[in-house]
Amino acid sequence: MKHYSLEKWADFAREAIVGRERAEMQSHLNTGCRECTQAAGLWQRVHQVARQERSYEPPEAAVRTIKGTFAIRGPRKPTHGMRAIAKLLFDSSRNPLPAGVRSTATTIRQLLYGTGDYRIDVRIEPRLDSDKVTIVGQVLNSADPSEGVGSVAVALIKGRKVLAQSLTNRFGEFNLECELEQRFLLRVELPGGEVRLPLIEPDQVGPESTESQRLNRLLRRGKDSTRKKV
Repeated sequence: MKHYSLEKWADFAREAIVGRERAEMQSHLNTGCRECTQAAGLWQRVHQVARQERSYEPPEAAVRTIKGTFAIRGPRKPTHGMRAIAKLLFDSSRNPLPAGVRSTATTIRQLLYGTGDYRIDVRIEPRLDSDKVTIVGQVLNSADPSEGVGSVAVALIKGRKVLAQSLTNRFGEFNLECELEQRFLLRVELPGGEVRLPLIEPDQVGPESTESQRLNRLLRRGKDSTRKKV
């Protein structure tokens, strides 16, 4: 016995199939095929509900109330306090290494973010002689490079804690330093509002820097324990 697909019964229910094919499908239903009868009945109920929804109209009073609410409030305008997430445009750690090179000795990670007309260039450099990291960057206006983005507040934050903060100079440059945290955010107070750079992980700058930092920690711990014994 020939059975028809669900797609065919869907077309049958919405009367998209006519003529001889429809007569054959109806004849098949008349034979008492349980599987096809269930499929056809399902799609007929779906089609019936769809027809009822199409003819439904909400109460006129409810429509007036909703339209009046949106007319009073209007579209939301951006404010100075609104936050935005800058888009990562470049990350030096994602550059492929040259053929034959297994690792790189660089300990610096370069990042470039963009939001609107502004570009934020960031360089992360862990200090090998301590557990601190230096964040050097510059804020630029790509629409007008000659315009200096000075006196912009920049801060390193982790959760609600401010790790370090500074102001850009007249060239848009800033320099921050903090303890080597696992993750942190860079917050920049641009003229259009606050911008937060996505999570930065200084411990991923390079394998050599990470190993050097671990070695330096072990050496310092050894010195501290020796001093205590003396």
